[in-house]
This record gives sequence, C-alpha cells and structure tokens, in this order.
Amino acid sequence: MDFTETEEQRLIRKSIAELVKRFPQEYWREKDWKEEFPQEYWDAMAEHGWSGLLVPEEYGGAGLTMYEAHIAMYEAARNGAGLPGGDLLMRTYIFGSYAINEFGSNELKEKWLPRIAEGKAIFSIGHTEPIAGVNTFDIETFAEHRAGEYIINGQKMWITLAHRADGILLVARTKHKEEVKRRSEGLTLFMVDTHESKMKTARIPTVAMRPLGENMVYFEDTRVPEENVIGEVDKGWQYLARVFNAERVGTASVATGAGEFVVDLATDYAKNRVVFGKPIGSNQAINFPLAETKIYLEAAKLLLQKAAWLFATGQDPSIVGNMAAYIAAEAAFRAVDQAIQTYGGLGFSIETDIERYYRDLRLFKTAPIPREMVLNLIGRRVLGLPRTF
Repeated sequence: MDFTETEEQRLIRKSIAELVKRFPQEYWREKDWKEEFPQEYWDAMAEHGWSGLLVPEEYGGAGLTMYEAHIAMYEAARNGAGLPGGDLLMRTYIFGSYAINEFGSNELKEKWLPRIAEGKAIFSIGHTEPIAGVNTFDIETFAEHRAGEYIINGQKMWITLAHRADGILLVARTKHKEEVKRRSEGLTLFMVDTHESKMKTARIPTVAMRPLGENMVYFEDTRVPEENVIGEVDKGWQYLARVFNAERVGTASVATGAGEFVVDLATDYAKNRVVFGKPIGSNQAINFPLAETKIYLEAAKLLLQKAAWLFATGQDPSIVGNMAAYIAAEAAFRAVDQAIQTYGGLGFSIETDIERYYRDLRLFKTAPIPREMVLNLIGRRVLGLPRTF
C-alpha cells in the first residue's frame, strides 16, 4: 500500500477542511442545544459538490471511490463538524449513493442519484428493532408481496435522521424464519421513498448526535413498489453485509477525525493554561496521556486507510474495516476523556464543547456495532475461536 495520495485526494482534504471551518463550534453547539438539523452546513456541502462524491459522473456526481469518501468524512469531522457533520456525509455516501449505485435498478439510479448529486436527498437506514436490536436475523418487520408492490408492517428503533430522510434503506423479511433453512435467507432490502410511502416517526430524546436525531419508525401497511427492491429478493443479507462494510469505513473515518480535533483542543489548552507559574502541558500527568492518545489515533488512522484502500480496490474490507471501527471508537473516546481531564472543571462547561464531544464519541463504542460484536468477529474469523453466541 502506497501512502502517497494523489493531487486530487490532497485537494479534497484541503477543500473540505476550508469549507467546514466556515462553521465554527458555536454553530454546532447551537445545533446540538436546539436539536436542530444543520441545514446551512448541508447546503454548503451540496453547493460545492460533496454530496455527490460517490455518484457516477453520468448522473452528475464526481464518480470517485470509497477512499476519497473516507477522506471527505474524516476531514469534515477533523475540522470541527464532529459526529453530526461527518455522519451526515456518511449516510448520504453509504445508504444512498453506494447502496443504490451498486445494487439498485436502473429506475432507482435514475430517480435518486441525480438528486443525491444535487444535495436534494438525505438518507437513513432502517435496521435495528426494539426486540432484535442489531441481530439482523431476528428482525420481525415483514414485507408481503401483493400485485406489484410490497405491504410492509413492523417497527424500527434508533433510526438516525428518519424524521427528515427522503429515502430509508430498509431491512425487512420477505420470508419468515420458519420458512428458510439458513437464518440469513429471506431478507430483502428496500429503498423506501418517505414522501411516497406511508410511515410514522417519533423522536427519541438522546444525548448523542442531537442535530441528526434518533427515531422510532412505524410501518403500518406501508406500500412500496417492487421496483424499490435493492438487490435480489430474499438475498438481502449479502448486500447488507457489503453496506455494513462501507459503514465501518465511514464510522472509523468520523471517529478518528473527531478524536484528532479534540486532541488539538486539549493540546492548545495545555499549552496556554498556566498553573503554578508554568503551562500545565509541561507536567507529565498532562503531557504523556495526550501523547498516548495521539499514538492510538494514528494507529486507528492507519487501519482506517487500509480498510478504505481495500474497499476502493475491490478487496474484502470486512475484517480490517471492523478492526478500524473498533480502534477508532476506542481511540476517539480515550482522546475526549483525556481532554476533559486536561480541561478540568471547564471540560464540563458547554462553552468549551468538550462535553458535547464526550457525549457524541461515546456513541461509537455502542453503535452502529457494539464493540463486543467486533471482538466476536475477530475471535471467530481471525483467531478461529468458537462462537460466543
């Protein structure tokens, strides 16, 4: 793997950084406080073409790869947009552009991809459920095929942006578990147009990523045309697994970038805060932990780059992608925890923004995939240990 980036990739880094810095921490603090969608930020991203980074050129996009997408997500979080700004890009790239372009019909591509390129479509994924949690094979939302359409009933929980999304990449059963030989069979992916299909959402009060919002989503005889199927009917798991691989790259990018930003905040404070006649950064108790967090973040960045490179070159990124998501979440939370310790009491002040990053970055140790599930995967597939569940 060559770590030398192309001129185009370097330009993406520079351009994203410059654009994101137009939105200071006061902007994101207000959006968090009001639980308000960052529309101005999204409009700016769309205006400069960043919403269509993974959209093929024939549909008005840039036609780039997951490697360039990971740069955009990382730089957005790295330069102050944090989890809300980075995650918003990730949802557009992965659940919109990638899923539709890779597995969608020509009709879906023609309908959605130009809108994505113009920044006129926001996406969510309908996966987790109140009972099944992240256990995909136990989901109960069911889609019944009737006369050229599917009638969907069920509910989803912790669905980010569902209340604002134009499209929801929905995971549903099209065969009951009792009808299939393997648990992974009988699942189907749908792109649900929220403006054309009947569904209800209810916001869930949370402390993390508040500008985007979490939701319960209720499907009650929701009618979805059969042309909205993503991939093949009953074989949705194979497509969903690839979407999840892309999501791992996305969350690792956002977590690592946000962690780097927080370390910068803490480092600047340690250089300028004087106690007992000298900067607190001259004390080993402050200096060394910050240096250690930087090492962990650099290790996370290397795994992230490898995962993005594997994805972009058509190789299997599943193991490395999950490793990257795991270490990025751990490193980023370690960074923000140390930032609070560096700031002392000010770390709990809303005006320093550290407490906001603390709330947000804790999320990635639990979602979209719990750290325990990653460890189970590595133990089973890499170390050859017995299944733990």
